Amino acid sequence: MVSCLLQPCQGILQITNCMSNEKTPFMEETTGKMTKQNAKAFYEQITAMFGEPYVIRKAEPSDGGVPVHVFFFNDLPEKGCLTSVTFGLSESEHPDWKNGKPELILSLDTNDESWGIGTGIFASEFRGEKSFSYGSLFTTDNPISKESGMCGFFTFAPSFLSQQQSILMLPAYKVYLYGMYPIYREEVAVFQELGLDRFWHSKNFDKYDVKRGKIGL
Repeated sequence: MVSCLLQPCQGILQITNCMSNEKTPFMEETTGKMTKQNAKAFYEQITAMFGEPYVIRKAEPSDGGVPVHVFFFNDLPEKGCLTSVTFGLSESEHPDWKNGKPELILSLDTNDESWGIGTGIFASEFRGEKSFSYGSLFTTDNPISKESGMCGFFTFAPSFLSQQQSILMLPAYKVYLYGMYPIYREEVAVFQELGLDRFWHSKNFDKYDVKRGKIGL
C-alpha cells in the first residue's frame, strides 16, 4: 500500500486548469518528438471512443517532472456519470511493464472532478515506482472529495470497456486502460484479507456510487 497527500495547499502538488475544449494547448505542453506523437495518437483514440473532453486538467508532480493530464467526459458511460482518463503515466518506465503500459480511467456517479484529479496525482507521484497492476492500493491522509469519506483507490479492469476497447496502440508502446475505484480507509485491511475478487463481489460494493456503504469482514 502506498500513501500520498492530495492537498495542493501544502505544496505537495499543483492542480491547474490545462484547457477547455481545445486540444492545441495539450499538444503544445508535451515535449520531445516521440512524446508528442504518443500524445497525439492517444488523444485521437480517446476522443474517437468518448468524444471531446469538456476539460483537461493536469497534475504537477512534486519532483518537477512533466505533468500528468486528466481528460474529463460528462455523462459517460451514462447520464450523470463523470469519466476521467489520464495521460502521462505511460511515459515512464517500470520493470513490470513488459507488454504495455497503463493509463488510468475512472467512472463515477458524480460531478466532482476531485476524483479524477486524484488519479492524476497518484499517477504523477508514483509513475516509475509503482506498477499500478490490478489490486494495487493507493491511499491518502484525507478524503479525496467532500462528498464522501473515501480516501483512496484500488486498480482493476475498466468498468464499462471491453478488453479490446481498453487497449490503445501508440507509436512507441501499447497502452492498457486500468480502472480506478474508490475505497474507504477502513476497507484497506478488508481488501487485503478478502482479495480483489471477493471484495469486488461483496454485497455493499458499487463501482459507481461514491456514497456506498462500507464493506466489512
